Amino acid sequence: MTLLYILLAILILAFLIFFHELGHFAMGKALGFRVLGFSMGFGPALVKFKKGETEYSLRAIPFGGACMFDGEDEDAQNDPRRFNAQPVWKRFLVILAGPFMNVLLAFLVAFIVMLSAPVPIYAIDSATGDNIPYIVTVADKSAAAEAGILPNDIVIAIDGKSPLNANDSINSSDALVSLIASANDTLTITVERDGAQKDIIVSGIYNAQLGKNQLGITIGSVSTGTKHYTIGEAFINAFEYLGQIIKLTVEGIAGMFKNGIHQGDISGVVGAVAVMADVANESLLNLVYIAIVLSLSLGLFNLIPFPALDGGRLLFLLIEAIIGKPLNRKVEGIINAVGLALLFGLMIIVTISDVIGLFK
Repeated sequence: MTLLYILLAILILAFLIFFHELGHFAMGKALGFRVLGFSMGFGPALVKFKKGETEYSLRAIPFGGACMFDGEDEDAQNDPRRFNAQPVWKRFLVILAGPFMNVLLAFLVAFIVMLSAPVPIYAIDSATGDNIPYIVTVADKSAAAEAGILPNDIVIAIDGKSPLNANDSINSSDALVSLIASANDTLTITVERDGAQKDIIVSGIYNAQLGKNQLGITIGSVSTGTKHYTIGEAFINAFEYLGQIIKLTVEGIAGMFKNGIHQGDISGVVGAVAVMADVANESLLNLVYIAIVLSLSLGLFNLIPFPALDGGRLLFLLIEAIIGKPLNRKVEGIINAVGLALLFGLMIIVTISDVIGLFK
C-alpha cells in the first residue's frame, strides 16, 4: 500500500461525497431555493469564496460535505426562497437528489466500464450450462495454502458435491461459497490440475473471530477469451451488476442480524481507504469497481429512514404531506440531533475497529 494509492482512494471517496452534495445543490438551485453555503469536507476552511448568495469552501478534513439552505431548520416565513417555505414536493426532490446522484453515478460508471473494458468469455459446463469455477488466488498461510491448493486449480467438488447446477437459481461461484460455508472444520476439495483430478483435504477452516468458515481463496470462472459488449448489452449488464450489489448487501445485512456482527463486517472511512489502496495496488480497474460499489452504497445508505440521514428527512416530509402540516420543528430538530449523535458514535466505533484491523 503506497502513499499514492492512499491519496487516490481518499480523492475517490471525496468525489463520491461531492457528487452527493452536488445533487442537493443543483436541484435546490434549479427549484429556486436560496443556497447559503456549499462545502467539501469539514473542519477549518482551507479555501473559501462567495459568489452571489452562496459561499463555497474547501475544508481540511475531506470525508464529508454540506449544502446549506436558508431556513432549513426553521419554521417557514414569508420569504418564498427559504427552505421550509417551499412546497413539500420541492423539498422532497432536493433531499432525494443527493442519494439519486450517487446511484446515477454508480450506474454511469458501471455502464462506461461495461462498454469499454473487454469482457471474459467463460468456459461452460456442457451438462449444466454453468460457468466452471477455479481458484484465482490463495492467501499466504491460509488453510487452503497449508493444504496445498494452488491458483488456477479448477474446482470439481467440495466433499463430493459439485458446485455446478442444472438450474439458474444459483451460479457456480455462489454455490461453491455455500458449500464451503456449510462444510465442517475439515473438508475435501476435488480439483483438476494439469488435466488430472486431485482430492485435497483442508482442515482448520473455521475462523472463530469471523464466526464462519474461511479457506483463504478467491473464486473466478474459467475464461476462454474476451469480447466487448454492445451499447444495449452494456446498459443491461450495468443494471444487473448494480442489482447484484444490492442483493449481496441485503444478504450481508441479514447475515449480521442472524449471526451477529464480527470485526470486519462493517467498515468506515479508514477501512474503505485501506481496501481501495490495496485494490489499486493490484488493479486500477478493480478500484473502479470498488468505487461503483461505494457510490451505490452511499446513495442507498442515505435513503435509510433514520434521523439525520436523507431518508429520515424524506420520512418527515412524507408525514407532513399526509397530515397536511409540518411536524414541530423543535421536536424534529431534537430527533435529528439524537440521530446525528448516534451516527457519530457508530463512526467512532467503526473507525477504531478499522484501525485495529490494520495492525492485524
